Amino acid sequence: MAHGGMRRDGRRRGLLSTRKLILLLIGLGAAAYRYYFYPSDQTVPDVPATTRTSASANACGDSADCFSGPVTRVIDGDTLDIADRRVRLVLVDAPERDTSAGPAATQQLAQLCQPGTLAAAWPDARQPRDDYGRTLAVVRCGDENVNARMIRSGHAQLYRRFCRASAFGAEPWARELGCN
Repeated sequence: MAHGGMRRDGRRRGLLSTRKLILLLIGLGAAAYRYYFYPSDQTVPDVPATTRTSASANACGDSADCFSGPVTRVIDGDTLDIADRRVRLVLVDAPERDTSAGPAATQQLAQLCQPGTLAAAWPDARQPRDDYGRTLAVVRCGDENVNARMIRSGHAQLYRRFCRASAFGAEPWARELGCN
C-alpha cells in the first residue's frame, strides 16, 4: 500500500465500502419508515382525513361528499359503474379496453370491485367530472383503495398530469406513487 490511505491503483482505500454502507443505511431507514407508517397496501390513507372510514362498516360514514352502492358494471381498467353512476378512478391511467393490455386491466379492476359488491366513492372536490361526464373519484371496495391498488398492481399508471389539479394529489398514497 502507498502512503496516505491510497492503494497502488490510485484509489482511496475504503471509499467504495463507505458508499455502500451509506446506501445500505439509507435503504434500511426507508424500509423501516415504510413498514412503520404503511404496514400494508390496505392501510395507506387514501381519502382526506375528515372522510376516512372503513368501507365495510359503513361505506361513507358521516361523509357528505361520498356516495356508495353496489358495483353494477366494470367498464375498463379505470372506469366502473357504482349504483349506475359512471365513475373514473382519479389519478389512474389504465390501458384502453381494445389494446393488448386492456383486458388484463379490466379483469384486475373487476377482481378488486366485483359486480354486486359494495363500493364507496369520494369525488374529487377540485375536478368532480371529466370531459365525458364521469365522476372522478377515489374508490374503495371493502377496505381497499382501488385507485392505488390498480397502480401498484402494474395494470395502470399514475396519471401524473393531474396530480396538481386533483384534491387527492397531496394524499399520502398519491405522493408515495409519484405525485409531487
